[in-house]
Amino acid sequence: MACRSDRKTLHGKWLISLKLCIFAEMKFAIIAAGDGSRLAQEGVTEPKPLVRVRGEQLIDRLIRIFMENNATEISVICNEQMDGVKSHLKTIQDKGLNGKYVPLQFVVMSTASSMHSFYELRHLLYDEPFILTTVDTIFDEREFHDYVLSFQDKIAHGTDALMGVTDYIDDEKPLYVGVDNTMRITGYYDTWQTDSRYISAGIYGLMPAALAILEACIKRGESRMRNFQRALVASGLRMEAYPLSKVFDIDHAEDVRKANEEVEISSSHSREKTLLIQRAACYSPNSEEKDLAVLKAVGDFCRDAEMMSEEAIIEGLDTSKQSARAASLVLSNAYSQVVSMARSPRVLDWIEQMEARGVCVLNPSAAVRACRRSHVVKVMKANNLPYPPDEGSEGYWIKRADEAAQHKDDVCFCRDKAELERKKAEFALRGITDVVIETHVQGDIVKFYGVEGVGFFRYYYSGADAETKFGYEAKNGKPQYYPFSSVNLQTDAEHLSRLLQTPIYGGDAVVREDGSYVIIDFNDFPSFSRCRDEAAEAIVELIRMTARHPQTSADNGKSEDEANGDI
Repeated sequence: MACRSDRKTLHGKWLISLKLCIFAEMKFAIIAAGDGSRLAQEGVTEPKPLVRVRGEQLIDRLIRIFMENNATEISVICNEQMDGVKSHLKTIQDKGLNGKYVPLQFVVMSTASSMHSFYELRHLLYDEPFILTTVDTIFDEREFHDYVLSFQDKIAHGTDALMGVTDYIDDEKPLYVGVDNTMRITGYYDTWQTDSRYISAGIYGLMPAALAILEACIKRGESRMRNFQRALVASGLRMEAYPLSKVFDIDHAEDVRKANEEVEISSSHSREKTLLIQRAACYSPNSEEKDLAVLKAVGDFCRDAEMMSEEAIIEGLDTSKQSARAASLVLSNAYSQVVSMARSPRVLDWIEQMEARGVCVLNPSAAVRACRRSHVVKVMKANNLPYPPDEGSEGYWIKRADEAAQHKDDVCFCRDKAELERKKAEFALRGITDVVIETHVQGDIVKFYGVEGVGFFRYYYSGADAETKFGYEAKNGKPQYYPFSSVNLQTDAEHLSRLLQTPIYGGDAVVREDGSYVIIDFNDFPSFSRCRDEAAEAIVELIRMTARHPQTSADNGKSEDEANGDI
């Protein structure tokens, strides 16, 4: 996938528009061979593929969506009794849809099951990755676009199948999907299991290798798509789950009414935008390009995104005749979600107004404020998280605590308490009275990065490259790679992220020779420089989850009083 950037100026600053997203081409397939008997019994006389939702026939809706996602070929199977469907498909094949050519192929054959229908399409799908679904699957078009992009990225990194799943259960016989903490599929079940918080959404992104497994299933006399999916897991293929919000099939007349409501919501959502806010230069010492790069990577996964610098927002608020509240009202109508690296109080106030109007913001403004260093230390101590001891013989660090460090003198090493007192006085002369004191801890410095709630966590040894943490590496030397529990570090880091309600986070830990560790720094929204693309994908997944369940992040953590140890 490539992405072009259009640059415009806004109050003299760069605005980067990422809405011209160009992605790879893809084959699609539609199973439309069911007889729709339940609909007919309830008075719906049209064949299911020709049932209208928001005035658009189901088969036309899928074909349009697939064409909007760069379909190179669309293959359809319908049954032999559907003369009207056959004629309709032939018209699209000859004349296109909505005035546009459609690369459509279709097979007319009555089959025993959906898996048999898929089998009859296989000869059209052998040479490229493809996405398969049934004609009556109702989903959010915006989410589907993101799913297509994710499938293209996943197969480039060795994934064999990306299966759409949902936590919305509206099926008479749902197929439960087991996943591990990386969203790799571990099994398919007819009943709920402890690892099956999702069910199959009936959207299958597959590599051609899956067709050999399909043929083997047919030879064994199997006849259900769920058995095919179980066979994929048993074969050892790398299968991953991709969560979608509300996905359901049209099996009853009531489902048509529900689909009309959902497609209306989906259509309005598809017009919404994502605002990306670049951190002000003063909050990104030596990291401006890295911070910008991770936001661009997030934008590459978004259908319609615009970037604005924190400085531009401040300048706009200063020069505009509108109040911050009025400006936030305008932008809350323009953007459905915001991905923000901002830290200035002025912009956080402005973002808070957008949040109050229902805009999804990551990280939330309250989370950024909660990451004030003195507050982080207080929360860690109140919750018994691993923090440097109060006393030690290796020296001390004094750190600015009212804001993130902006200058090398904001974090200083002191050999003893006498030097520490002198540094406190120097900080006070600079107007900085909110400081934290940490004892120096010997060991390996480990940088960690996480996106809480989607299973993303990475760590790297600092000192093995050019990066430095205000001189800590110079004191501790090159890493010795002491063994330690990265699982425990992830657990502690995610616990802290929930307490601070900061799902996108990074930090630093020191691993001692005995394998114990302390967390010496924790901050909101790092640059993820060593795992940028992976992190961007995880952040987009978090956006989707948070938009679907807007209270999830906050509700997962303790109350502020609990976090502070006050109750």
